[in-house]
Amino acid sequence: MIVAPPGSKQVEERIIDYREKKGKVMIISSEHSLDFVALSLVAASRGMNPQDALRGIYLSRAFNMFQAESLMSEMGPRAALESRASVLLAIDIHELFLDETNFADRARRFTQSVWQMKNNSRGLTCELIFRSADDRGSSGLLGSAISAADEFEELLAPEAVSPTLSSAPLSPSLRALMQ
Repeated sequence: MIVAPPGSKQVEERIIDYREKKGKVMIISSEHSLDFVALSLVAASRGMNPQDALRGIYLSRAFNMFQAESLMSEMGPRAALESRASVLLAIDIHELFLDETNFADRARRFTQSVWQMKNNSRGLTCELIFRSADDRGSSGLLGSAISAADEFEELLAPEAVSPTLSSAPLSPSLRALMQ
């Protein structure tokens, strides 16, 4: 998880780092501030051909919570694997879960989407990036989702195909997710 201040080029630098070291990068985003010019400039500053760098970056934008759920849990991981991308990034996707009125339901749905994204992205570097983590009460939403997703990841053995969680001690957030 990365929390980047709005306006910084930290996210673009991270994307080019992954592009340079790991190959293709799949991005799921709700933001409109991903700066392709900045991506090109970072790539050029590192001696990469900017056009080649951008050719290996795939972007899918979600415009509502339902699209975000689908992209995070199923379509994003599947598209990343099918395109042979080695990295799946979700940038500011939590923003779409803040539009609904019921915080408990929003938190559960976001947590479940993060959990499914991590579970369905085996073999990929999977990372959540937040530029707006302090806006509109999102810190509580992020905290519970990330801790539940990380706890799930720790419970799985690398060779496990499906989790056996019934015998493991679960946090309240992960227990709520599994219901």
